[in-house]
Amino acid sequence: MSDTDREQRIRIRAYHLWEAEGRPGDRAEAHWEEACRQDAAVDEESAGSFPASDSPSSTPVTGAGRA
Repeated sequence: MSDTDREQRIRIRAYHLWEAEGRPGDRAEAHWEEACRQDAAVDEESAGSFPASDSPSSTPVTGAGRA
């Protein structure tokens, strides 16, 4: 993911925080910082959440077919 994509995600998140607080005129920096923290937390959560590419086999290994 590019820095531009990340910045856009943060910008949108900060906008939503600003709206949720009633659109105050003096908290832009606080909203931006909180949006950065939230974005980093989401990145940390998703880093370990990807499943393995192959699921374990449900077929037992029996050794059949060996010479």
